[in-house]
Amino acid sequence: MCGSGTTIDVCKEEKWKVLGFDIVPYRNDIERADARNLPLDDEIADFIFIDAPYSDNIEYNKHPDNIGNISCEKEEFFIELEKVAREAHRILKPNKNIAWLIGDHWRKKSGFIPVGFKIYTILEKYFKPIDIITVSRHNQTSNTPLWHKRAKQYNFYLRGFKYLIIMQKVSR
Repeated sequence: MCGSGTTIDVCKEEKWKVLGFDIVPYRNDIERADARNLPLDDEIADFIFIDAPYSDNIEYNKHPDNIGNISCEKEEFFIELEKVAREAHRILKPNKNIAWLIGDHWRKKSGFIPVGFKIYTILEKYFKPIDIITVSRHNQTSNTPLWHKRAKQYNFYLRGFKYLIIMQKVSR
């Protein structure tokens, strides 16, 4: 779930070895693969970072298997993300960490959906909690006059943060 590859750029700047995968790669340094079935051996990764789609609120791509095409209003969304968590557990080395960035969701017809808490609950099945960090969204595109107007018009809150959930794979 590399998206545009920002995390890859940071890793390269820090001179870390990095592999990036996405179901629809946007760059040559991102390999095509589904996060539910990665072409990697068991227990090969020292660290995993996932910035999963938060729902179908934006169009990531039209690939039929893209989890971002599923609304978090449906249980299917969380079932598919649990497959990602299980795959992350498979490829992560023991005693190493995973960091999952996720935000909550609100729509007028369905109300508030605590996506971050639901992902935390899924991850806790496979990993030991280390920390939760709130990541402030000062310069996100949702912090514009257009989104402020829409929030007032459609009666929803502009969320000013995402969760960065950090967990560890415990040794056997």
